Amino acid sequence: MLAPQPHDGKETPVPPISEEQVRAITREVDRIAKIVERLNLGDYIGLLQRPARLLWLNFLAGLARGLGTILGATLLVSIIVAVTERIIATHLPGVSQLLQDLLRLLQKPAK
Repeated sequence: MLAPQPHDGKETPVPPISEEQVRAITREVDRIAKIVERLNLGDYIGLLQRPARLLWLNFLAGLARGLGTILGATLLVSIIVAVTERIIATHLPGVSQLLQDLLRLLQKPAK
């Protein structure tokens, strides 16, 4: 990077820009503007400027994740217990007794 030059009060001449360079710069600015619009960067920056809202939204997202985890685990365990009870009902030798013991352990209240 170039070191800043001292300013002596004289204006530095700016080299002229061709029409093709202007069109290329305009196309690039338009492309970047579309990307920023697609990313909703303005909304994100607005959210960062309001930390209380950011915390509230993260809290709600955490609640939703926790509730989803609990409901999903409950459904999964219920399905496993139902399938296990059906296997026990078929009286498969060896497996039925093992699964009965396992179900008894699961249904025993925690101390």
